[in-house]
Amino acid sequence: MTTVTTQVQLNLFCANVEACLAFYTRLGMAEAFRAPTNGPIEHVEVEAAGIRIGLTSAQVANALVGLGVGTQSSPSTELVLWCEDADAYYEQAMAAGAANVVGPMDSPDGRLRFAWVRDPDHHQIKFVQKR
Repeated sequence: MTTVTTQVQLNLFCANVEACLAFYTRLGMAEAFRAPTNGPIEHVEVEAAGIRIGLTSAQVANALVGLGVGTQSSPSTELVLWCEDADAYYEQAMAAGAANVVGPMDSPDGRLRFAWVRDPDHHQIKFVQKR
């Protein structure tokens, strides 16, 4: 029997889930799921171009099931958001509280425009625009 993938989700482990949620909703992503439904957020999901991004409390993940995850200031992964206007998305992210990594620039071959920021929990995000 072959299993079929029905949806893709990326989970980011956060020290401050509420700050990350506020950041991603300021980028225009809609909240799709929250647990628990009342009280402090342990896990919340937002939608981005058909992909779910989960924002999970690292503390809760470790206490609940011992995942051994943590948050860090140096990125080991990168969330890439393809968009129509990398400069505008970069400015929107900065206004939403992002930390600058590399401002908007063209790729060496001129086919792409991109920029990098970090969200409130230091997850690295790359905005990419086709030219």
